[in-house]
Amino acid sequence: MKVLDTRNKTVVAQVEFSCDTILPGDVAVPFAEKPPVAFHPPAKFDRFAPPSGRLTGRILMAKDFDAILGTGMKVYMNVGSNQGVKLGSYFRAARPYSDDAHDPVDSLSFKASIGEDTQKKQPSYGHHLLMRSTGPTIEVSDLPRRGVGEIVVIGVTPTTSTGMITFALEDIHIGDDVELDGEQQ
Repeated sequence: MKVLDTRNKTVVAQVEFSCDTILPGDVAVPFAEKPPVAFHPPAKFDRFAPPSGRLTGRILMAKDFDAILGTGMKVYMNVGSNQGVKLGSYFRAARPYSDDAHDPVDSLSFKASIGEDTQKKQPSYGHHLLMRSTGPTIEVSDLPRRGVGEIVVIGVTPTTSTGMITFALEDIHIGDDVELDGEQQ
């Protein structure tokens, strides 16, 4: 906003740019220019990359309390500058298949019959998840985690960071794991 005039306890201002709705009661603070954060589209994205052993955290929340997220949306993570996170750092969002077993919709794929009618012994998924069969047991925890997107850090505090999703291969959810990108230092 650009301040045009002040009168007693009132300020008259003109909105020059807004990222969101401005409502009565919102708090105004002096403008502070933030350094630009350069980001890149993913050159290569290995969906099933093994854990790199680098810094890990979790997506705690998203802007406007959204739960299902995609490219361009903002997320808040539980890692910050105390752990070495910097503006422009990249994180990979990942989700283990065991999370799908607890989701009512995603778990349907574990309940589906196998498409191959000639298979003599059909597999079952996990010893505790669903109905057992006479075939092999596939432990969901043994399946690789899958990368679901990339996040660039656009704001950082000592214990948290704000990120923008730059690439989403599928929906990113609150609670998904994040790991400092293996390409970053």
